[in-house]
Amino acid sequence: MQRLYLTSYRFRGDLDDDDLQDLTKKFAEVGQSPDVMAHYVTLDGRGGFLVQSAEGDPEEGYRTTLQYGPWIEFESTPVTTIEEAFPVIQSVYG
Repeated sequence: MQRLYLTSYRFRGDLDDDDLQDLTKKFAEVGQSPDVMAHYVTLDGRGGFLVQSAEGDPEEGYRTTLQYGPWIEFESTPVTTIEEAFPVIQSVYG
């Protein structure tokens, strides 16, 4: 079973236009962690989701997270595909 991480992020509520311009510049400079497999933004303009490999370098991921900390709040959850999880679910709940 392959473990992935689903990271949701939200922009902090007190950001103004200058803050968002600074964040845009930071993203152009830093980008995202190399372990990001997919990156989606929410259409409400308040954040997004990342699908990340569990095999990435934790130090690099932490460094990237710290660089965005002034603007963004993150929450990560370990996930896998339903195709990989379902046999385990069946073995437990039959």
